[in-house]
Amino acid sequence: MTKIDKRTARRLLSEAREALEELKELVSRGREQVLGDRTLIFSMRYSVILMVEALADLSFAILEKDFGECPEGYRDAFARLAKRGVVKPSLAEGMRRLASLRNLIVHRYWAVNDERIYEEAVGGGIGIVEEFVAEVSNYVEAKDP
Repeated sequence: MTKIDKRTARRLLSEAREALEELKELVSRGREQVLGDRTLIFSMRYSVILMVEALADLSFAILEKDFGECPEGYRDAFARLAKRGVVKPSLAEGMRRLASLRNLIVHRYWAVNDERIYEEAVGGGIGIVEEFVAEVSNYVEAKDP
């Protein structure tokens, strides 16, 4: 079984971090400004999508290359990382919630509650992603070259 390619992992982590920084900058503007500006709302949505997709892609790669597993979807990938000890179960659960939010944005845009997205980001989503990125990064960097 091959190991996760560090270049690929670093690229995906960089994409996630970039989207995370954009989201942090957005929410720092305050609830009223973000939710009152359609461009900021779309930027917030897109940042969530990019973060979740980059981290899910990385999760799939780790599971496939390091464990020979093929998850059924984003939520399953995050759960399997916890089962394999790559991340804490609480982080996997937080990422599963963010994956559900991403799915809502992507597949059911007419039902998207932008206030919920904002509250999820401020209420813990940003912290979950920061911790998840740190744990996965530590896992990747601990691997042999």
